[in-house]
Amino acid sequence: MGCPVNFSGLSISYACGDIASGGLKTIILADRAQLVEDGQITVSAGGAVTIGGTGLATSGIDLLTLGFNNKDGFSNFTDVKTVNADGSASVVPTITVEFLRMDATKRAALEEVATPGAEIVAFVETAAGTWHMVGYDFGLYAGTVDGASGAARTDKNRYQLTLVGEENVLAYTLDQANWAKVTL
Repeated sequence: MGCPVNFSGLSISYACGDIASGGLKTIILADRAQLVEDGQITVSAGGAVTIGGTGLATSGIDLLTLGFNNKDGFSNFTDVKTVNADGSASVVPTITVEFLRMDATKRAALEEVATPGAEIVAFVETAAGTWHMVGYDFGLYAGTVDGASGAARTDKNRYQLTLVGEENVLAYTLDQANWAKVTL
């Protein structure tokens, strides 16, 4: 006999009015240690995030909002859970984002984000109107920073950042009220 799964109270449904648009609208980064130490964030057994107080920024949490073209055809968030027959499981969240122009300001910021050993939490708003907290348990890290000048006039001069991690569960979710406490 395998492990029991409790299907009571669960629902996975399709609704014609649901927004299915792909893409990202907002990505905000924070230092994991600072968030955990602050203690404002609680996560329910169902994965819902509650942020106490008036907001993360107003409580002194350093936040970095990534400015990017949300129609660039590149930037995205994936959350892949793999379950093995032996009972082990892992989740690999990946956020990729593109920044136009390889300028000095972006270079300096990306160097800081790509600090070896850093543990980053990302708050992500999707184009479909969903909000996620990614990397809270073990942290994301800057897996790659890729700069390219472009070979032709029609190529992009850009940086691309890939944040990746390994978690035990899928990314946590926020409702609109708690998302507002991230962005205040």
